[in-house]
Amino acid sequence: MSYETVIEQVKSLPESSLEDVSRYIEFLLYQQEQADMAPLIESDEVFEEKMERGYADAIEGRGKPLEDVFSDLSNRFA
Repeated sequence: MSYETVIEQVKSLPESSLEDVSRYIEFLLYQQEQADMAPLIESDEVFEEKMERGYADAIEGRGKPLEDVFSDLSNRFA
């Protein structure tokens, strides 16, 4: 359902139901936010494993030189 359709349907509702509609829309937005964030959440074990790998790479000299990292970031976000 498009945003415009939702707006038109909400406009057609009696004013007495707008508070309930508002709460429902807030709930839907909350659910969408949770769904969007789910791929970003990782377990403590996965985080620790990634940190250990990164630390081991740094100790062994495997990694990108700092100048290259800053250059990549500058190109990506500039």
